[in-house]
Amino acid sequence: MRLYSFSDYVKQGYLSRTYKFIGSKLQMIEGISMRKLRDFLPEECGNFAVAAALMAVPLGLALGLSVDLTNAIFWKSRLQEIADTAALTAVETDGGNEDAIKAAKDWALANGAFATDVMVDADITRPDNALREANVAISARMPTFFMGLAGIQTIDLHAAAIARKTAPDYCVYVLDPDSSGALMVIGAGGVSAQNCGIQVNSSSATALRHIGNGKIAASKISVAGGYQGGGYSVKPNPNQPQLADPLIDIPEPILPSGCDYNNEALADVSMPAGRTLCGSISFDGDVTFSPGIHYFHNAVVGIGSGANLKGNGVTLFLDSGSSIIQSPGSGSVRLSAPKDGIYSGLAIFGSREESDAIATISLSGNKNYVVDGTIYLPHHRLRMKGTHDLKAIVKSGLVVAWQILYSGDSSVSIGAEGPFAAKGFRNAAVVLLR
Repeated sequence: MRLYSFSDYVKQGYLSRTYKFIGSKLQMIEGISMRKLRDFLPEECGNFAVAAALMAVPLGLALGLSVDLTNAIFWKSRLQEIADTAALTAVETDGGNEDAIKAAKDWALANGAFATDVMVDADITRPDNALREANVAISARMPTFFMGLAGIQTIDLHAAAIARKTAPDYCVYVLDPDSSGALMVIGAGGVSAQNCGIQVNSSSATALRHIGNGKIAASKISVAGGYQGGGYSVKPNPNQPQLADPLIDIPEPILPSGCDYNNEALADVSMPAGRTLCGSISFDGDVTFSPGIHYFHNAVVGIGSGANLKGNGVTLFLDSGSSIIQSPGSGSVRLSAPKDGIYSGLAIFGSREESDAIATISLSGNKNYVVDGTIYLPHHRLRMKGTHDLKAIVKSGLVVAWQILYSGDSSVSIGAEGPFAAKGFRNAAVVLLR
């Protein structure tokens, strides 16, 4: 018997005939199978319609739920922005804690009208090393649309924010760049710059001098040059960089032409704003400054014994040739700076113009001095002498002077003594904590 090889099968054509036979059978089987399957398959169109109708309800509810939840996220984001702004508004508000709370609530309610049942709670505190801290909480309700089908008519929303205003690094600036004793304190009394620091720009080896048994207290003391003496609450840091005038960007008031008061003694009067005083000016008795700017041109101003000077919303502008000489004796000086406008926070503004002789603002005697605002004397010397009642030079603001000289046995407070800082604290730090 003959044995065939694979090549023999190929030559004889057996494989090709076999493949054709198998292929024809498979086609026949496929045709029969598809016909049979079509016969057995039931009609599905009705079932799909029923299933789609049943799925439409939960799909619609899920879509509606996502819409309501998306709206809630958006509304809560808006409430958070309102709470943040209300807290910042509170810490920046001029006035006491009640004014700050009212400002926060008014802002939140005015801008939260898109929600319902809006309630605002605000609290003002003064933590350590801060001028003011505001805590604002807002609650509201958002009406739902699709979730109402499930009995949920509103969504409760809450937002909270904390803002804090801290004192600036420095509230006392001595701008003289090279004199010895640019800041000098002599006597048994104390000089206190509360909540902030002292910057002395003089590069002299004795730029800062302290002579006597008193004390200079501040959060920090920086000197471009060196210092002399002891009695500092913190050790001064010598060889520090000089700092620019912090109020240099505020435009200087324009001195009106002419003089409204010239070489006059004024007592028991009310001084209208916008007037110019020239020459020798004497204040005696009760003198009230009306709100606004009061100009002094080449004036030597004397405040007599027993005189009481006061004014709210007042800025005293002194040109480079004007000085104030305080005579000894009793009495008081109480001035508060404007609360708004370009000179907001500025109680005394000295000209930036240089002169051959340094003009002096001298506050002395047995008087009560309260200046609620900034004393800005970029080319004036500020001299303070006291024996009994020189209790507060600046209640709330900065002291910027060419030189500062103090001698006496009483205490002088410079800087943020009150619960908040006036706008004269232009480099105070405001931060949003939450």
